[in-house]
Amino acid sequence: RQNAGRNHTATHLLHAALRAVLGNHVRQQGSLVTPDRLRFDFTHVSPVSVEEMQQVEELVNSQIRNNQEVLKSETTYRQAVADGALAFFGERYGDQVRVIEIRNQGWNVDHSDAIESKGATGDAFSMEVCGGTHVDRTGDIGYCHILGEGSIGAGLRRIEAVTGRAAEALVREQDHLLTTVARRLETSSQEMMAKIDSLLDEITRLRREGMERNRTTSLEVAQALLEGTSQIGDVRIVSGVVEISSAESLRQIADWLRDKLGSGIVSLGAVVNERPMILVMATKDVVARGVHAGNTVYNAAKVMGGGGGGRPDMAQGGGRDVSKLKKALSVAQETLTRQLIES
Repeated sequence: RQNAGRNHTATHLLHAALRAVLGNHVRQQGSLVTPDRLRFDFTHVSPVSVEEMQQVEELVNSQIRNNQEVLKSETTYRQAVADGALAFFGERYGDQVRVIEIRNQGWNVDHSDAIESKGATGDAFSMEVCGGTHVDRTGDIGYCHILGEGSIGAGLRRIEAVTGRAAEALVREQDHLLTTVARRLETSSQEMMAKIDSLLDEITRLRREGMERNRTTSLEVAQALLEGTSQIGDVRIVSGVVEISSAESLRQIADWLRDKLGSGIVSLGAVVNERPMILVMATKDVVARGVHAGNTVYNAAKVMGGGGGGRPDMAQGGGRDVSKLKKALSVAQETLTRQLIES
């Protein structure tokens, strides 16, 4: 119950801080308060910036540190609203209501101008009609940490936060994570970002070198395949299984071979991520003679227990049975031969 009271009172502080930072258009549209965390939905048309969210959290925790008394009183609904109490999200209230008020005395002078300029009035930092459980003083909350903020619909935002013991546990967990990461990086927490930047630069360099090696390897593979060009009638065809690391590399090899052929067909197979795939490309003049790469791949991929298809000039497909890849290429060759003969 005490933990729930911490989160409930922190919800009031968050509401007031959001109105102070973002403007008085902010209205509560719903909330969830549990002993472990709080969730607060409010009206606002745009994402809350990192700087704004930091200011909101700072305002809330300044009020917590000032240890203001949380005043609880009962009055009529009409009088509560007349006194400036907020009552939102369409709830029905009886004639007598409970008002929760957190005043501004002792407010840190560094923030007084910000509060005054953004709509807070009088001595009340927060004043709302509410029947929930609350702490006696804001200091009982201990600490409030905002976990995140995001959109839940048009003009609606949501904040999630933790307080008290849950906030302390989160700080311990994050500190443990930072210490563990620093240890894995063989550096200190203070030097961790520099170490990460250095590693990211190294990864970028290695990735660039790897891409260059892949291009060189792909070119060598393509040149070897080109030397083994065969023919179906008077149409030249390059066919074979290549060892590459990605579908993109396979397409690059096929593009290069098609351009080198000028006129002809490229039919390639490969194993990518332990799955067989086949790709067929045909130049426009060969397509005009009746060749259809999509139909060819469709027939070939079925042999591998898969499927595929595409345009007359380019198609690819995949399967599940790696052992049937060469058979699939053979079926592709047969299909292409039949297409040319029938044309």
